[in-house]
Amino acid sequence: MQTSTLRRRTRLSPEVRRKQLMQCAVEIFARRGIGRAGHAEIAELANVSVATVFNYFNTREDLVDAVLSEVEQTMLGLVEQTYPTDENAITAIQHHLSALVELAYSNSDVTHIWLEWSSSVREDVWPRFSAVMAKINQQIGESIQSGFDSKEISSALNALQAAQAINAGLYLAVQMINRPDSPERQEVVDFLNDFVLSLLRPPGK
Repeated sequence: MQTSTLRRRTRLSPEVRRKQLMQCAVEIFARRGIGRAGHAEIAELANVSVATVFNYFNTREDLVDAVLSEVEQTMLGLVEQTYPTDENAITAIQHHLSALVELAYSNSDVTHIWLEWSSSVREDVWPRFSAVMAKINQQIGESIQSGFDSKEISSALNALQAAQAINAGLYLAVQMINRPDSPERQEVVDFLNDFVLSLLRPPGK
């Protein structure tokens, strides 16, 4: 009975199987690194044959591409959700950083891959990361520029420079989250809010 139940559980539809393998792949890439993770480790974690993993990701290049696509979609999705056109710049940025903190606590595998990707200057992955960052910086920069134009905020930095500095907030958050004393989410969020207000402030302040 137990063996029969196990077999039934492993008969997944292609869509569900791919989702399962992607979840395992993200975990393995976070643990082993972009340059070292492979099909065999994913197969072991998913409790399937290596051939099954190859059925969904035919080459290592396909595997890396799929994992980076997953991370890219997550990071771009946060930006799209937190920069509505009718919200002021500081509020939108604070919402974005709060969402990044939540991601770092709830799905640390994605943030670990993102951070490694950000320092992987190899020609096979760096141009893609640069393109993703350009999209994120543009979205944040447009919100900041709108705040400049409406006289809502001012800064010693231009909009793009401020956007790049705001993006560094993820690194600060991850460093705090991984401290030995394991700070609470709100402590990290409050620190990042203060960080934002040190860069962007109402005119005259």
